[in-house]
Amino acid sequence: MITVEGREWGTAEQLADRLGPDVTPGMVRRWRDRKGLTTRAGHSPLDEAAAIELATRTTTRGRPRRLDLAAA
Repeated sequence: MITVEGREWGTAEQLADRLGPDVTPGMVRRWRDRKGLTTRAGHSPLDEAAAIELATRTTTRGRPRRLDLAAA
């Protein structure tokens, strides 16, 4: 992870590691393609990825996420 102007940026692997066991590097890469996650030189901001992950986790579409089950 690197810090640029107060924001943490990381590769897909680093972001997946920070966001928890339910997030894979492939998911982060799909967020870049489908959700517009900012990417520069192969790095994306952690705060943006976390916001996308939260929105994805709390949606009613798709498979249930493990983090939802832990919170219940």
